[in-house]
Amino acid sequence: MLSRRRFLRSSAALAALTAAGGLEATLARVARGVTQRAGGYGPLVPDPAKLLDLPAGFHYVTFSNSATGYGTDLEFQQQLSNGDPVPCRHDGMAAFRAPDGGTILVRNHEVNPENSPMVDPHRERPYDRMGRGGTTTLWVDRERRLTRSFASLSGTYRNCAGGRTPWGTWLSCEESTYVPGPLDAANADQRPDVTKPHGFVFEVPANATELVEPEPIAAMGRFYHEAVAVDPATGFVYESEDRNDGLLYRYRAAVLTRKEKTPRTMKPGDLAKGGVLEALRIVGQPQAMTQNWKENLFTPGQRHRIEWVPMPAVDTDVDMERDVTDPNPDSLGKRGRTSPRSLRAQGFNLGCAQFARVEGMTAHGREIFFCCTNGGPETAGQVWKIDARRNELSLVVQPDDRSLLEGPDNLVVGPHGDLVVCEDGKSDDFVVGITPAGRLYPIARNAHNDQELAGACFSADGETLFVNIQEPGVTIAIWGPWSRRKD
Repeated sequence: MLSRRRFLRSSAALAALTAAGGLEATLARVARGVTQRAGGYGPLVPDPAKLLDLPAGFHYVTFSNSATGYGTDLEFQQQLSNGDPVPCRHDGMAAFRAPDGGTILVRNHEVNPENSPMVDPHRERPYDRMGRGGTTTLWVDRERRLTRSFASLSGTYRNCAGGRTPWGTWLSCEESTYVPGPLDAANADQRPDVTKPHGFVFEVPANATELVEPEPIAAMGRFYHEAVAVDPATGFVYESEDRNDGLLYRYRAAVLTRKEKTPRTMKPGDLAKGGVLEALRIVGQPQAMTQNWKENLFTPGQRHRIEWVPMPAVDTDVDMERDVTDPNPDSLGKRGRTSPRSLRAQGFNLGCAQFARVEGMTAHGREIFFCCTNGGPETAGQVWKIDARRNELSLVVQPDDRSLLEGPDNLVVGPHGDLVVCEDGKSDDFVVGITPAGRLYPIARNAHNDQELAGACFSADGETLFVNIQEPGVTIAIWGPWSRRKD
């Protein structure tokens, strides 16, 4: 059998494989439970500092570190350029070329209401004055030295993943559907520690030099966002929903559909000018339940024609309601369940397909790959692919082994053609490289604790891999002989 860890490492290679033409052969190997390990850069060498194990010849530096509750170690109590504490819980991130040849990093902070340090403690420009999450922007020079750091998006909650755009911005996603109000026996998301609704996408230009105006892109929907991926040929944005009954969405900005802009001429703010939010429906299979939990209705390799259904309402007042069947005698303590007024319930009623917790997404050419964390009969996971050119959906691979409940956080195609995946599991977490031939190798291991790795991205010159440990929040720059990878 193919363990979930091995499955995730192998399936993550598929985006890179497309370009190499080795997809079908590798899929056959993966389906049979056969995995191959590349030599990579050799075995990982234990780090004397017990932070990050790397192959011989590779080096790292850390900067802009933080710890929830401020911590006790001065290494994790660093400051932004203005003297504010670095916010905690580092997550998704993207790298952009700086004017001086260095790198600009825009970094998410998956901060919950109870977490500190927060983003923008002075509340200079928050979306929600009680929201503690957001993004920070880091300027790193060619020698990998941090030269400036500042808050760039403030007042949001649980900024988990997101995605970069071809026009030089970061789309930061809220993995939250909180709405303001007292605790309620009907609305499970209503809570007194927010002043505005959450569950939106926010755009942060990489070249911003201060806090941006926090404008939620309401037309992109209010739901439990995880990640986005942009089709470079059309500029359409694909969005994932991290729920067991979540949908797969597509946003077509009005400036594109009206031919006012092309993907090459898009600018920050264009997405917020309105557009159409759609959800995926499989042609001839209305209300398809792709999770395969009870019946194995979808098999790897089958291609399904898809269509996109416009959502009639993109901002609903209730996403999760209290489950009246919960035996908890306290009405405010009952667990939540999907509300029939939620966006995904609306879409399902229109025949759209359900997916099992769509998390990581990445675009490679015109193909969008996404991972369903607990799909399949053994809840071991699934990897799906959308062929945007042909409007087709296919299940790429589905393992039978649920031995480990761990999965990829962020995926990125490296400059040398390999795919790089961050693992998020309950045991050791690695940054794993996948060759175009489908062979895998370790790049790094979190030697500090069992917290997730996230935010993998490369500098524009391809020489530096940036990655985060979420807790304590550590941003790491890794460099070494990237061109010497062995097959």
